[in-house]
Amino acid sequence: MQENTSNAASRSKAPRDYDIGCVPSKFWFGFVGSHIIVPLVCAYAHIKVKPDMEFVKHEGPIIVVSNHESYFDPIVINRLTKARPANFVTGEFVFRAPGWGHWFKLGGAIPKKQFVVDTAAVKAMMRVMKRNGVIIVYPEATRHVDGKSIGFDDGVARLAKKAGASVYIAHIHGAYMAWPRWSRSGMRKGRISAEFVKKIYSDEVKQLSIEELQQKILDGVDYNENDWIRENPRTYKSRKLAAGLQNIAYACPKCGSEYTMQYMNSGKHDMIQCSNCGNAARYLPTGLIEKVDPQCVVFDDLHKWTEWEKGLIKEQLDAGGFKMEMNADLFKIFDRFTFAKTGKGRVTITDKEIIYYGTDCPAEEGIPYKKGKPMKKYKDRVLDSSAPFERKVFEIDTMRGLVASYGKHFEIYDKDGELYRFHVDGQKVFKIHEIVVLLGKK
Repeated sequence: MQENTSNAASRSKAPRDYDIGCVPSKFWFGFVGSHIIVPLVCAYAHIKVKPDMEFVKHEGPIIVVSNHESYFDPIVINRLTKARPANFVTGEFVFRAPGWGHWFKLGGAIPKKQFVVDTAAVKAMMRVMKRNGVIIVYPEATRHVDGKSIGFDDGVARLAKKAGASVYIAHIHGAYMAWPRWSRSGMRKGRISAEFVKKIYSDEVKQLSIEELQQKILDGVDYNENDWIRENPRTYKSRKLAAGLQNIAYACPKCGSEYTMQYMNSGKHDMIQCSNCGNAARYLPTGLIEKVDPQCVVFDDLHKWTEWEKGLIKEQLDAGGFKMEMNADLFKIFDRFTFAKTGKGRVTITDKEIIYYGTDCPAEEGIPYKKGKPMKKYKDRVLDSSAPFERKVFEIDTMRGLVASYGKHFEIYDKDGELYRFHVDGQKVFKIHEIVVLLGKK
């Protein structure tokens, strides 16, 4: 593992020694971020948030907790907190992007590996708390898939108790509809707003048990954008509203077939249709769903659709002998910003394990990719077809979650901390993710 890390570092510029958890830079966080980039994004994306002045004046350590709807969320919370200097806790994958990762770290952001214990991130957060700083965290650890928040562990509650911090809980409205995680057409124009819905001050935090505080935080964060949009109608416009929807709503509610719902890349680009029975659904500018004709069987929002699919998955698992098999291309980290294809084979999912059986080679011997294509410098490189086959086993009951890009790939850390990225049939990624959620470590 150390050898691989050393090789990766040597293939690019030596990593800068960032001061993780530092006081946010007045230049990068304050001037560049809060006074240039944030206002520009807010104007472009119709983000209209009134700052909470009580929060701005509150003294002592603070943990801001929010539902996690889209990539817009840090911008929205920056507005809600009136750009008060704060350390954002952000998924480690965000820092793989050249430029952005550098800027975020200088701005005080704390990278955290998703779904694994990250002691470096925890130490950085405690450092912020000890200086009476502000931490902004999205405890769900992943953006909403269907507009509904998900559960999370008691890490924030434990941190608040240990630091004696106040907890401010925010709800963001419209960011999910404006940029759904599954969207293959980018953002949509429509209003985004936010407010603090619950404030648990330090005196109350000290009196509550961890279990009681955790429940208050869970109740506060709980949010369903689909229900909210029904009560507060807004529209979000795009030329390809339904592009990518088939990777989440992958099963047909009428005939029960899996992976048959297909995006209709014609007409208004707002439909998905079953290739088996013709059942069709239209995705509306409000983010809700309707039947294309009276004979169709669909759910009126994506959360209801995914809840039905999760029920199907649970039935399949409960029946025993569960198995999914698919072709896969294996990628591993080549350098700080690049993944390299290192092999190909088969991935098998059972009710206990995710198994890769196929070829593999060291990352430095692989084929580096950028934007889905081999880099020009390595375009003539060919993986060794005679490489021996290897069997890599990941036990599901040890996993806290799965990093997934729906329609593309999923990622798993092995027990030594090495990251494996598997590119598979895109419509199967959501199902694999939900299997881990159902069977993984709670």
